[in-house]
Amino acid sequence: MEEKVCPKCNANQIEKGIVRAGNGVVHMFSYNNPRSQSSPISSYFCLNCGYVLGLYVEKPHNF
Repeated sequence: MEEKVCPKCNANQIEKGIVRAGNGVVHMFSYNNPRSQSSPISSYFCLNCGYVLGLYVEKPHNF
């Protein structure tokens, strides 16, 4: 992640987090092969204002 400053509030408190839904981590699956391997989705967000800078697939090589 190259962004070190929040584009919304200009704070420099960017943190990485895991996206969860209910009791588990949200996973990305291949559109063409949904039964293939998956990968957790993580995000980068601002600790100051809560703005989400982006969502990322942790293991893109699984696809």
